[in-house]
Order: sequence, then structure tokens, then C-alpha cells
Amino acid sequence: MKLKDQIAAITGAGRGIGRAIALKLAQEGANIVVSDIDLELAEKTVTEIYEIGSKAVAHKVDVCNYDEMNQLGEKALTAFDRPLEIMINNAGITQAKNIFDITPDEWDLMLNIHLRGSFFGMQMAGKIMKKTGKGSIVNMASVYGREGHPLTAHYSASKAGIIDLTKSFAKALAPSEIRVNSVAPSVVETDLWDLGDAQMSKLKGLKKGQAKEERLKQIPLGRSAKPEDIANTVSFLVSKDAEFITGECVHVTGGALMV
Repeated sequence: MKLKDQIAAITGAGRGIGRAIALKLAQEGANIVVSDIDLELAEKTVTEIYEIGSKAVAHKVDVCNYDEMNQLGEKALTAFDRPLEIMINNAGITQAKNIFDITPDEWDLMLNIHLRGSFFGMQMAGKIMKKTGKGSIVNMASVYGREGHPLTAHYSASKAGIIDLTKSFAKALAPSEIRVNSVAPSVVETDLWDLGDAQMSKLKGLKKGQAKEERLKQIPLGRSAKPEDIANTVSFLVSKDAEFITGECVHVTGGALMV
């Protein structure tokens, strides 16, 4: 119970990595604002959290919307009568496409959800945490934000931006003892990765699943990550065990990226 009674908000917490993070933080004692653009999915995660024994509230949020993101802090205070202490900017999408075929709308959507959404989340949480003098923020990056990829240029660029934004906010908020870090997974067993694999396999002229198999061959530990692997890392970063870590990007890749 390293996070007992702490208040956390997580975007994109209705499924996949976000859901796993919500459940892990709840297991550690945190109370959660479960936000997602799909309210029904968020409510399912809330039900699971109550079964664990923690408290939670569902909240529909479009991370690209400044006003809706700022309501997350208000939602936490109203629901739990305590200010936000943990913010996880996790909401995301994926798309594999030839660099010459990415449309302006696809570029804008990718960067808006990842960069704009994370920026709004950090702004909102940072303002609240500065008043209380404590807090931790974690942003979801990607190994592609480090390496780049010929079929995910807009996705990779948005994730690289998140890594850099994390450093900027970490430096700005460090005097207030607020820590800001990012996590960069590789292959994760989620619906989002299945979609990316299907798109990438098609672009490469492969059968569905073969692009993922190619990627797995590059992972020394020989398997893809489970959502819980990412959630465990996030749980560590927001706990006191990581109280001297800020501005870092932690690579959860099974050894696919070693720096």
C-alpha cells in the first residue's frame, strides 16, 4: 500500500495500459479518477477498482480539450475531498502509414492526442501540485520516440515530443518537489498494438501478426510486455521509492533498447 489514500488521475484508463495502471495504483491504495473518451469503458474500470477495495470515479475526457482536461483536477477534489497528487498522461492512438501518405488531419490528430493532451495534463496537474508542494506526473512515451520508424513518423515524432516535454516540466517543477517522468514501452499485449501490427503487416505485404513477430525477434527477453509490466513501472515511479528520479524516460522494452 505504497500509495495509500493518494489521489490519482489517469487518462485513457478504460482499456489496455491505462486500465492496468489504474488497477495497479488502486492495489497500492490510491483512489483514482478514471478518465477516458469512452465513458462506458471508464465505468468498467471503476467497477474493477471497487472490487479491489479502493475508490474510483469515472470521467469522460477528450484530452485535446483544454477545458475538459482542467476539469480532471476539479473532479478529483469533488470526489475525494483532496487535491490531485498523481497524474498519468496515458491516452493514445496508433497508426502505421507510409510517410508520404500521412494526411494533415492524421498528423494533427496524432500530435494533438499525444503532445497536446500530455501538455494539458501536465499543466493542470502542475498548477495543483505546486500549491500543495508535492506530486508526481508520468507520461506515456514509446520506444519509437527514441528510435523513429519509417511507418510511424507522426506517432514517433509525437512520442519524442513527450520525452522532451517531460524534461522541461521536470526542470520547471523540481523546485516544488514535483517529479515528472516518462515511460517508453516496446511491444505490449494490447488492442492498440494489435491494430498497429495489422496496419504495419499490410504495408509490408505480410500476413497479420508477422510484423509483430519481426519486432519480437529484436527483444532479448523474447516476449512482448504485458500491460502489467508497464503498470508496475509507473507504480514505482510515482512512489517514494523513486523520490530522487525526475526527468527520466524509463524504457520498458525487454532489452530492445539499451542506453
